Order: sequence, then structure tokens, then C-alpha cells
Amino acid sequence: MADLFNRQDTTIKTPVTADNCLITWGGTIAAAMQVQISYQQQVQRRRTIGNQNAIIYATYPVGQVTIARLIADTGSDIFGAQGWSACTPGQITFSMTGGKGSNCSTGGFSLTARGCVVSQYSLSAEAEGLTVVDNITVEFIELVRAG
Repeated sequence: MADLFNRQDTTIKTPVTADNCLITWGGTIAAAMQVQISYQQQVQRRRTIGNQNAIIYATYPVGQVTIARLIADTGSDIFGAQGWSACTPGQITFSMTGGKGSNCSTGGFSLTARGCVVSQYSLSAEAEGLTVVDNITVEFIELVRAG
């Protein structure tokens, strides 16, 4: 059935948020808040002088994920996982849904990052507000959508 503008019906899916996602990292399941994932592939164009033809070279893709807050049972589970050393890259799966607090508990998808290496980690604590904030930046080579 078409709408008033004679367009076909669209498929409406549940919203997906990365504000609260589950992370499986080295067999440990943790909750993460404020997750930002970037995955890109650079493209270079080459031309010779006097020639209008262009050659396009695609580089290998590379990605980065930033986690502003990571919640796990014990810190040793995460710090002992593969990826904290460049010699042992790991694998991290991000499971994102519509959020537990909303009525959107169905749907969502999972992303798996492979070749993960932690490139930056910072920790800040404030006694007055009783807040602890950790920032983890992970570089990875491949990102696959699981479902």
C-alpha cells in the first residue's frame, strides 16, 4: 500500500544505540557506555601529467573504538585479555540493542572487531563527586557485522 505521496511502505526497525552495549572481550562480558566506533578505508587517486585517466588505489581498512566507561566484574579480567600488548592482538564483540530501559529490547546487532590492540588508556578519579572515568582507545584491523 502506498502513502499520500505514492511512495511504497518503508520498513521501520527498532532504534539502535551504543550508549549501553555489551562487550565480549577475551571471554569476559562487560558493559560499556559512550562507545564510538570508526572504521574507514582510505582511497588514493593517481593521475599523470597530461592524462585525464585516474587510477584509484584502495588502502587496507583500519578502525578505532573509544570507550568512555567500561564496567566489568573485576579489572583483571579486562586487563588480562588479549589486545593489551601489541604482540597478542585480540578480538572484541560489541552487542548493541535498543536499550534496556526502553520498550525497544528487540532488534539490534553485533559487531566484531578483529586484530584489536589497546593504543591509549586513561583513568581519572574524583573524590568529591565519587566518580571514576576510564577512557580506552582500541585500534583494530577488521570489523564484521554479526547479525
